[in-house]
Amino acid sequence: MSKRLINPLKLFFGSLWLGFFLIALTVWWRSGIALTEVPVLLERWLDDVGLFNAALVYIVFYAVRPLVLFPATLLTVASGLIFGPWLGTLFTIIGENASANFGFTLSRWFGRLSVEKRLSGPLVLWDARLKENGLLAVLTMRLIMLPFDAVNFACGLTAVRHRDYAVGTFIGILPSLIGFVLLGGVAAPGVQNRALVVALSILFMLLGFGIASSLKRRDAPLHVVEKEPDQTAASNAAKDSE
Repeated sequence: MSKRLINPLKLFFGSLWLGFFLIALTVWWRSGIALTEVPVLLERWLDDVGLFNAALVYIVFYAVRPLVLFPATLLTVASGLIFGPWLGTLFTIIGENASANFGFTLSRWFGRLSVEKRLSGPLVLWDARLKENGLLAVLTMRLIMLPFDAVNFACGLTAVRHRDYAVGTFIGILPSLIGFVLLGGVAAPGVQNRALVVALSILFMLLGFGIASSLKRRDAPLHVVEKEPDQTAASNAAKDSE
């Protein structure tokens, strides 16, 4: 009987991650701060450290955010409030993509090999198709705004190529990212034409859903084409058995 050995390095870093997460959760719980208050508190704190330092802290915190599973949407909205709609968009594009790729890498390193060994039957075929159509799959998931961290970690466990994941994420998050940053930027001081900013926010979010719907319609004929060989094979098998 063969023993399944746990990689000591993965065990060490997994334990470290769990410990860090529990400490962060305890500190937040004891602080009594509601998650909805975080954007305003971040604005007050980062406002005193200067633009460059504030941007650096924000980007780094966003990048490592998967370690504590802090809600990405709150940070995205906060960037508009702290930096305004335009700089907020730039800093969030950097931070959110870094966060997405960090989460993907963590999941792939910790869990992909274990998942791959357990795949069987239809799941193997599904995994292979994800590898071939990863860019479109990731792009669609991002455009319809599926839970950010769920997509990060789930894609890391599949055969999706990191390159396809990164490109699909970069393009796919743009509409919702810009929409949420603009929404937060409405409350930023010195912003002119707030009604226009709100309108643009809604427009970008609707744009994302519109593109996703278009991609689904274009992808539908591909599934029909993929099924035809299977149907033909089944028909031939039936004829041979007669």
